[in-house]
Amino acid sequence: MILAETMPDVLVAEAGADRDVRPVDADAAAARTREDYGRLTRWLLGLLGTFGALIATVVVSMAAWVLTEPGDPMTAVTVAAVLVLALALGIPSIWLLLSLHRSGRRLARAAGYWAGLPYRSGRRRPTGGDWFAVRFLSFSPDLFLRVTTSALAALATTFFAALAVRALVIGAPGWELVLWAGGALLFAAVCAGQFGGVQRIQNGHLAREPRRQPR
Repeated sequence: MILAETMPDVLVAEAGADRDVRPVDADAAAARTREDYGRLTRWLLGLLGTFGALIATVVVSMAAWVLTEPGDPMTAVTVAAVLVLALALGIPSIWLLLSLHRSGRRLARAAGYWAGLPYRSGRRRPTGGDWFAVRFLSFSPDLFLRVTTSALAALATTFFAALAVRALVIGAPGWELVLWAGGALLFAAVCAGQFGGVQRIQNGHLAREPRRQPR
């Protein structure tokens, strides 16, 4: 999930020690890692994985619903078929989301590392424009898209969690609890993953804060 031309920048950033790198080279590395992280294809793959996992959750709830139907001789066969379908949808979708999360976390950390390196090493001093750049960073197109979808995922988490609590309170059938609780967990993970990546990049840019520099 990380482009080959970006991997060296990620590995250097993961080494953890500041290096005596020219600001122009650090800027280039920051641009490469940020571009890799912000690729639209990554976001679309995340959308696909989320949709697939949600459909798998619906299918699992259908299996729970079938189990509540008494006296049907085909119940075991139906449940088995439904669960196979759920696994066929859910396993690739969850694998895709986990892969995007792991690679996105590495890219976001690397992008933040390279963005702040010239300031941490003292080779570049922050200016008044940096004060604004840090505060409006999340409005850049790649991050704003992820902030928006993470906010929508948070709303979906609240919606599904409320329905899950309601299902518990009123004693709704088990399939409802499976559906609402599964949806809440899925969207909570999506929200945390996307917002966490944005926050890691923003944390790296905090070195550009004028007031954080020694006098």
